[in-house]
Amino acid sequence: MKYQLLQNLLPLLEEYEKTNTKVDDVQHFAVWLTRQQANPIETEESETHAAGAESPEVVIGKLLFFMTRYARIYSKKALEGTVLGSMDEFVYLATLHSYGSMTKSELIYRNRHEKPTGMDIIKRLLALGLIQQQDDLEDRRSKQIAISEHGLAILLPLYGRMGLVSHIVAGNLSKSERISLVQLLEKLEVFHQVMQAKTKNESFEGMLKVAVGL
Repeated sequence: MKYQLLQNLLPLLEEYEKTNTKVDDVQHFAVWLTRQQANPIETEESETHAAGAESPEVVIGKLLFFMTRYARIYSKKALEGTVLGSMDEFVYLATLHSYGSMTKSELIYRNRHEKPTGMDIIKRLLALGLIQQQDDLEDRRSKQIAISEHGLAILLPLYGRMGLVSHIVAGNLSKSERISLVQLLEKLEVFHQVMQAKTKNESFEGMLKVAVGL
């Protein structure tokens, strides 16, 4: 036997080991290899064909927006028959269940909402008795909020249904494609966390300057 496939793989393995720390992780190598093979070779012809089409950046923004829309539609169906009216309300409860009590500002930040939107969600959860609040012992100007017993009774049975929503959103991606997508989205998340921290009080023009430097 000539093991031609193995001979073809050896240069790829050598390249993989130079740029990755998980050299003994077969699954990680498979994901890396899939990425390498998926990168198309750009040619003058392909660039000409793409002229006038939407840029990759525009497509990324549009598709991420669509994915959020799909997730909201599926979540709304999963929450039918409960007091929860949106995926955001479920996520706020789940955040408090996972991390314990926190300030309103911290809860809003963890879910990447603007303050007015986050406050509206918190007010509704308070009105439903799903969360409770008390004075912050370290800062009397703030309130600590936590999930209530009633909120916990509503939340726990929904984990299974909302988990199924996540599977639907992941669609027909293979396991390796899902891992690749997670890695790419995590990279974007880190970028945008830094952007948010550095541009909180910046104008749009100032935000652009920061983005170029990251």
